[in-house]
Amino acid sequence: MRKDLEEMFGRGRIKAGDYLFVVKKDQNYNNLIIGQAQSVNGSRIYIRGIYVRPVGLIERIQSGRVTGRPQEVLHNPDPNNCIFMLIDKVETGVFSEEIDQGTSKVTWINEKRFYVLDGWIRENLPDMFADVLRANTEQDRSQARHILLEKMNSLYEKDLKDHLYAVARSTKIL
Repeated sequence: MRKDLEEMFGRGRIKAGDYLFVVKKDQNYNNLIIGQAQSVNGSRIYIRGIYVRPVGLIERIQSGRVTGRPQEVLHNPDPNNCIFMLIDKVETGVFSEEIDQGTSKVTWINEKRFYVLDGWIRENLPDMFADVLRANTEQDRSQARHILLEKMNSLYEKDLKDHLYAVARSTKIL
């Protein structure tokens, strides 16, 4: 019951061991950090995880090919809308730094959400989706779609697989 209330109404203070979704300003746009708090010292949190720079979405917005919701998401991402950033090319890497909650937006996420978002990155799903959605010919699209479907069918993690199928349906890949 307490866990349900925490998820409904937000949590108290972030503590070591919590899973986090962080929005960190980078020039004109935002990067994401998906990780786990290692230590907390006031407003400063040492986080280990993965950073995500949505280079594909940034490129499409700068070229004027995308407006509306994806552009809004790039400026104000959260754990519920960040999928718009993850269905295109991304730059990722290991993140192991201290961030300040005064300059970066830090959101607690549950373990299940963490592993779904982490799985997107670890399984290279952004590039696979980008290959399908950016294909120049129907043959290239069909081949990229086939590779993505093989990957989707090979996944064991149920929550990631369910999420992936939902996104594939909403992007009309399925």
